Order: sequence, then C-alpha cells, then structure tokens
Amino acid sequence: RMQKRRKIMKTQSITIIVAVVILLGASETWATSIAFYEDGVIEEGNVYSWVSVHNDATVDMSGGMVTSQLTAYDFSTGNVSGGILEAIISTDTSTVNLSGAMQIVGLGVSSSGTVTMFGGSVVLMEVGSSNPVNLHGGVISDYLKAVSTVNIYGYGFEYDPLAGDHRGGQLTGFWVDDTPFSIDLYYLKAPGGPFIDTWSHITLIPEPATILLLGLGAINIRISRFRKGE
Repeated sequence: RMQKRRKIMKTQSITIIVAVVILLGASETWATSIAFYEDGVIEEGNVYSWVSVHNDATVDMSGGMVTSQLTAYDFSTGNVSGGILEAIISTDTSTVNLSGAMQIVGLGVSSSGTVTMFGGSVVLMEVGSSNPVNLHGGVISDYLKAVSTVNIYGYGFEYDPLAGDHRGGQLTGFWVDDTPFSIDLYYLKAPGGPFIDTWSHITLIPEPATILLLGLGAINIRISRFRKGE
C-alpha cells in the first residue's frame, strides 16, 4: 500500500511540474528582473524573470512566479513558502529556506550556501561543494545529486541500490509528520570524467527519536534542578 501511495504521489508531482513549466514559459515574455539589496517580498501577482538577493537582505516569497532564476548571494536569506520558480540557487554564504506549497523545477547549492527544506516540491536538486543541506520534508520528484553532505531527517529509512531511475539507488522513508517520501539518487562514473555517488554523501538522522531524546534531556535537567531546590 505504501509503495502504491508513493507511485501516485510521484505521478501527481510530475503532472504538476509539467503544468508549471508550461506556465513559466508562457509568463517569460512579460516578466521583469529585480535585484534586492534590502529586505523585500515576492507575493501573489508578482512575476519576475531573474531575481538576485544581495548583502544581508532577506526576501520572503509567498506567491508569484520567477520564470528564470532566483539567486541568493553574499549573506542573504531567501524564505520561499509559496509561488513557482524555474530555478533557485544558494551560493556564497547565503541561506535558502523552503516550506509550504512552493514549486521549483531546479535547485542548486554551491560555495558555502545552505538550504533547509521543510516542504514544497522540487524536480531536481543538485548539491555542490556547500554547507550541509537539511531535508525535513517535501518532494524531490526526479533526482537528488550531491557531492557534499545532505542530512535527511525522518524515520523508517530504506535504501535500495538497484531501484530508481538514476543509477544511484532509491531512498524511501517517512518525514517526521508521517508523510512517506521516495528520493531517487544520482550516480555517475565516467572514464576520465567526474565521479558522483550521492548515497555516499547522505546522512540519515532518525526522527522523532532525536526530538524525544532532547525532550528527555530537558526533563532530566528540570528534575535535577528540582532536587537541588532551584
């Protein structure tokens, strides 16, 4: 039953993304570009082709569309909780946080960029030399490619090296909110070319066991203080 749910979920994600790509292409002709050097927002009704975020600015995207690419530079932060993007890049020492119902075709991380994903949908995620990427939820409908650490938080992990469509196997499990996930991992070994083994960069972090341990730790601290009369 769980496998059937995963197949349905993946089919639905691909259908949605095809519609997103068509919509982005249709919007490209009248979109404008914008650069944020101070805090700003992208909301429903905004349509941009290229978006760049600089310095230590924070941009919150709750809706709208980015038809080409949003790039976070320097020490900036991009919080994406809604809307549609063709691509998003976290580079330099920027931070990108993904949640809600946002939809992204391609996501890239490089330099010392940091990405944390709690929800939404990404077709393909490519992690270069970067700070660790943290996955707590959401859907990666095509593949995950990584050459640096990706932390995956959840439970019930199962890795099948022969499954998936990108030679790196397939990781399945559940997010903390009990939503099942299935991620195809990318693998490449070409003579004289790059060697990419995504699975070797995956760190599985069981949850909610960690949360439970933290909670027990807090309880022990309170008990200790109570015994000391604090």
